[in-house]
Amino acid sequence: MHTHLSETEDENNFCLKMFGCRPIDYLDQVGWLNDKTWLAHAIHYTDEELARLGKAGVGMSHCPSSNMILSSGVFKSIAAEKAGCKVSIAVDGSASNDHSNMIMELRQAFLLQRLHNSSKISHKNILRWGTLGGAQVLGRNDVGELKAGKQADIAMYKLDDIQFWGADEPLAALIICGAVRADKVMVAGKIKVDNGHLVNVDMQKLRAEHRKAQLDLIKR
Repeated sequence: MHTHLSETEDENNFCLKMFGCRPIDYLDQVGWLNDKTWLAHAIHYTDEELARLGKAGVGMSHCPSSNMILSSGVFKSIAAEKAGCKVSIAVDGSASNDHSNMIMELRQAFLLQRLHNSSKISHKNILRWGTLGGAQVLGRNDVGELKAGKQADIAMYKLDDIQFWGADEPLAALIICGAVRADKVMVAGKIKVDNGHLVNVDMQKLRAEHRKAQLDLIKR
């Protein structure tokens, strides 16, 4: 079960006005305060509310670009995980994130969390939240890591472009030096992206269909 929760103080105030309680209290009242629920944002909560979310095993998705574009605040990643919440990273929707690029979102998460948590955050935290964390939030044990018996989902990046030349740790370079586009992507063991391009997708046709849908939406 998924919803956005406590993204802004305005939302908290609206919930108090409409339901006489804060969003997390309402979440509890409707039976959503459990380990089957995952929340986008979950920024503006008290320490007591965070403890309740952690005890219930609620999942959370950090959406750094969206939060910065909307000036919504900063997700408390370390505190949330310490409380017992499952932590992941997401791009949010196109209305508040105009690139929706997951690897770039990992870098944004790294920078924003370093700014607010200093040395407590490393690229390893970010990679874990962006992979295994996402699987845990969704309640899946078949994806999220490269391990025997799990689905072969792999994104492969070349690190031979100029921005990576000074890096001596490939995984750190992937996040810190700004990888933008995967060279190959495998989903369930099948190649879906090859040499940076989607396999078996007519991009010109898709672009034309997208443009038509965009114009039709504008006309409405």
